Amino acid sequence: MSSGRRDRRGGTTAAAALLVLLLGVVASCARIPTDGAVRDGTAELEQASEIGYIPAGPTPGAEPDVIVQGFLNNAQAGPTSVASFAAAQEYLTRSAWTGWDRYTRVLVLDGSPQLIPADVADDATTTTVRASAVVVATLDENGVYAEEPEPRSIELPFTLTRRADGEWRISQLDDGLMLSTAFFSQAFHLTSLYFPTPDLAWWVPDVRWFPRQTWRTDATSAILAGPPEWLADSTTTVVPEGTSLAIDAVTVGDDGTIDVSLTSPITQATTEQRALTLAQLEATLVEGGEARDVQLSARTSPLAVPEEVEISTPQTVGDALAVTDGKVQRFEGESLGDLDDAPSLAGLDPTALAVGPGSEPVVVRDGDDRIVRLSAAGPEAVMSGKDLVAPSVDRYAAVWSARGNRISVATASGAVQEIDVDWLDSRSVRSVRVSPEGARVAVVSAGPSGRLVHVAGIQRDADGVPTGLSAPVQVGASVGQVDLAVWQEEAVLALLGAEEDGDRAVFLAGVGGQPGTGGLSRALTGIAGPQWVTASVGSGALLVLDGDGSLFSRQTSSLWPLVTEDVDLVAYPG
Repeated sequence: MSSGRRDRRGGTTAAAALLVLLLGVVASCARIPTDGAVRDGTAELEQASEIGYIPAGPTPGAEPDVIVQGFLNNAQAGPTSVASFAAAQEYLTRSAWTGWDRYTRVLVLDGSPQLIPADVADDATTTTVRASAVVVATLDENGVYAEEPEPRSIELPFTLTRRADGEWRISQLDDGLMLSTAFFSQAFHLTSLYFPTPDLAWWVPDVRWFPRQTWRTDATSAILAGPPEWLADSTTTVVPEGTSLAIDAVTVGDDGTIDVSLTSPITQATTEQRALTLAQLEATLVEGGEARDVQLSARTSPLAVPEEVEISTPQTVGDALAVTDGKVQRFEGESLGDLDDAPSLAGLDPTALAVGPGSEPVVVRDGDDRIVRLSAAGPEAVMSGKDLVAPSVDRYAAVWSARGNRISVATASGAVQEIDVDWLDSRSVRSVRVSPEGARVAVVSAGPSGRLVHVAGIQRDADGVPTGLSAPVQVGASVGQVDLAVWQEEAVLALLGAEEDGDRAVFLAGVGGQPGTGGLSRALTGIAGPQWVTASVGSGALLVLDGDGSLFSRQTSSLWPLVTEDVDLVAYPG
């Protein structure tokens, strides 16, 4: 794989699938084949072994469906173990093994595949076993995760051939892997690739999923290849062109040092470029206390990196503000408190609130056709137009809103411009929210295909003024009737949507999948009738307003203590 650091369905069936996987070991001992290519020969020294699966080869005389089941068991454990793929090879003919591209796609399933064997005559030399499954998400060859809008049924054929010794082996199969949601996040490692903003002030995450055994190697290759297309104009590349891994392995030593050996173009890097490259790899590869730092080498020669670079991961700066009883207050800890020099709301009809980093500026939507900036001197109109969506304020103090299919931005200087977004043609924007680092925007829109949540990269000029949006990626495809999307973590959105029964709920959806069962979006329990949600990136804090104006603060996934009542509006910076 060429391209990387950082419940909703399948509860009973997923647990059962995992149990089947752990217990589904064929009784005979596995032997290691002496031929055939095994991808995982570049496995990293530091390995996460979280699954007690024992690879095993075929039992003599096994029926075709048992052969297929044994292959599936070993193959889905393969991303964690060289031995599992070696055992999986034993279930295939030589030509099937050499022709099988296991990482070209991964199907994430709700439960385990159900095998449908065909009747086999005693003298038959070929047969087909079909695997029926329900797909809830997919992973492409670059580790990019996509959730299905609706679970979809598939049926994949496995052609088997009887060998001269009477044993059945799989001779033809589709490329890729099939994994249950319960097993997916064990086999694949959620990895945030970090790329710097053009001003080198913030990291921008690009979430991928890589085989657990080789995730650092794959992530490093992806970093060296540069940002994905949708972030290409919102981030910058600091690695000299042509730099690649000198050996196809990134190893972790006994002292926790990650050794990254690069090809000669890295020697042409400036001191700043080396420092940025090292910082980028450390942000991506160092996590969880398992590894401490990164050592760069030009092949076998260590590279000196005298400078240290401080770049922030996306995080909300400042407290939430609320409008209650005709005044603006600050959310402090678990209560609301008065603001010094609180701006006046006299003469206004506040229907939405937005705050910039550090609580400046404060803006409200006045009715549905005007957005104003609040100050001690009085409100200042920054944007007007019928049916404006709730505003968002980015780190440049620019105010974002939309009407119809047009996104509008009022810069700090007071200029207002519309951003032409071709993928919003024939759609109507319902929500706009800029990420803390200002490189991405989450957009909820409605159209012929229903309500969709997209995240796009923001293209800016040298002064930081937005000039366009990239082609987007879809997020939370399985969440219905979304009205609002806000940033809850650096690559996770909190969505205000609807359950299957129509009840309003708050969901968490990852931009590229999220931690948890199968990477899927999931509804948060314990909060009834949410009408508005706001969140703080970095702390994970969530505030929810219900239809009666009661303000709730999330403590755990199921505990939402009441903060206060009679609140009209609330918003964290962003």
